[in-house]
Amino acid sequence: FVFGFPAQAAPLPDVLDEWTSTPIMTTELNTASEDLGLWQNRIYTRTAPIASVEINLMEGAGTGTLWVPEGDVARNDAPLGFSSLYRTLNITGKRAILERGEVTGQALSIKLDRYRTLTLESKSLSEEELLDFAARLIAALQAD
Repeated sequence: FVFGFPAQAAPLPDVLDEWTSTPIMTTELNTASEDLGLWQNRIYTRTAPIASVEINLMEGAGTGTLWVPEGDVARNDAPLGFSSLYRTLNITGKRAILERGEVTGQALSIKLDRYRTLTLESKSLSEEELLDFAARLIAALQAD
């Protein structure tokens, strides 16, 4: 164990129900003197109806801790941003932040634990589909 997580964490699954994926991209986050974690990236696609979602799983002390405000928060970033809407929620007992932008689509960041953050990004999924995909992916990661 390094910083309280397994040095070789379970990879993002190759297949998740009707979703298939690209080859996994894994980057070790190291300095000359210490192992700071792991970054995994994978894109999942579905053929009917056509959709895709990009997944990033960051693990380790070097990735920092995702801060999610307590309670229910729902705001937009106007006038400084692109009028994206943000709201906090819980997914399978995990705190999360959902960002929805007109141009960028949706991004969902989930605090799995102190040193593990899961991020899902999609322009093609509805909010309901994105939340469902996230719940299924969390279950798959916890099964390993």
